[in-house]
Amino acid sequence: MRICYSVAMNLFIAYRFLFSRYNLSFISIISKVSIIGLMLGVGILITVLSVMNGFEKELRDKILGFTSHVNIYPHNHITSDQIISIIKSQEEIVSYSFINRDEELISSDSVSNYPVIFHSVSSEKEKLTTNISDMIIMGDFSLNKSTDVIIGTVLANNLNVSIGDKISITNYKKNFKNNIMTIKGIFDSGINEYNARFMYGNKSNYIPAKNFSYIKLRLKDALQASNISRNLFDSHSLITSNWTETHNALFQAINNEKRVMFIILTLIIAIAAFNIISSLSLLVMNKQKDIAILMSIGLKASTIRSIFLMQGIIIGLLGISFGVILGLLLSININEIVIFAEGIFNISLISPDIYHLDKVPHIIIKSDIYNVISIASLLVVMSSIYPAMKASRKLPIQSLNI
Repeated sequence: MRICYSVAMNLFIAYRFLFSRYNLSFISIISKVSIIGLMLGVGILITVLSVMNGFEKELRDKILGFTSHVNIYPHNHITSDQIISIIKSQEEIVSYSFINRDEELISSDSVSNYPVIFHSVSSEKEKLTTNISDMIIMGDFSLNKSTDVIIGTVLANNLNVSIGDKISITNYKKNFKNNIMTIKGIFDSGINEYNARFMYGNKSNYIPAKNFSYIKLRLKDALQASNISRNLFDSHSLITSNWTETHNALFQAINNEKRVMFIILTLIIAIAAFNIISSLSLLVMNKQKDIAILMSIGLKASTIRSIFLMQGIIIGLLGISFGVILGLLLSININEIVIFAEGIFNISLISPDIYHLDKVPHIIIKSDIYNVISIASLLVVMSSIYPAMKASRKLPIQSLNI
């Protein structure tokens, strides 16, 4: 009880010192600047992290919706039937699709020898294994005839073709029974590389040198891809890869960008915290006589330190609290804010042609908020230590000029 009373009293004195009407206006302004700086730093950092989390998820969903979670490659000592049997025995695997993949040159009436990556597939199996059928913007993904093909939007524009037009494959490897194809559908995966290079055809038109190039697997949980890939190799000696390996560089680059942005924006919080040193140092100078009186009536140096430390914590608590609220509000309403900014400045901040997004994505992760609060709190406490130590070193006789 006595400890609680002592803390409450110190907090009351700290509050009176900080928000006293007898403070110099300059000190009050610096205190407010410190609070506003912390609020802006914390709020912007939370907003940036939530938007980057949203972009990362959108990109991951697009990649996983278009490609496979795990790939199985041919094995000299394991037949296709044996692999199918292994796949069906795994509860985590939802579906599979055999792929024959070739690099080819295609031509239209307007363009000759355009390089593409041709995938010969079963349309029914591919629909179950990927979300490509949901990405069709023209035509459909039913490869009913052996010469039907599906191409990406960028590829269609580059070849200047549309639904029903004919294209030809050089067929220099002699892998196709018929080299004249009819465009059945056009897809938009949301990723420029896939839209520009990938095309799909009916496997019945393909003359395979081997049964398959690889087998796509779709899992119940894509985040388990590494574990399942490792298990297939360890238990059945299957040669596999998974999306965390094939797209590792891309997601590593995104994570590095998040770290860099976190460090840069943390510097804003550090600058705001540095203002606390100036604010409290001036307050110590302004309250020298008050400090001397408190020490004269018996307050210890440690109590004086705790009072001024609490003042820094009060400033930090206000700035961080308002910053978290600001960050959450900005994150939740980021799409409306971007639309408003685009209208005011007549610019396109999120171009649909580049990002393939109809709104700005955001995901608020609790751990990010906790990390921001922890770092900001640490900086505030560190910034409050020096003024608190300075206040406790003054002797009452020096301050009272006796």
